[in-house]
Amino acid sequence: MPSEILNYVSVNDSNYSDRVRELMIYVLVKEGKISFGKGAQMLGITKIDFITDLGKLGIPYFNESITEVESDLKTLDN
Repeated sequence: MPSEILNYVSVNDSNYSDRVRELMIYVLVKEGKISFGKGAQMLGITKIDFITDLGKLGIPYFNESITEVESDLKTLDN
């Protein structure tokens, strides 16, 4: 488990496993291994809620690739 995750998780938390999963998804997005949309889908939340949560952790939304931005624009146009 990445050490940066441990700063946000307490083993005494009743939702420990859920929180670890959530934070690991955040790390995957931060590292560019999955998209923002995929991360939101994996957590079962809206993309805007996911983006808001990432912002609270200091992970900016606008680090997306041009391809991801274009895909989002196409989705909005439909």
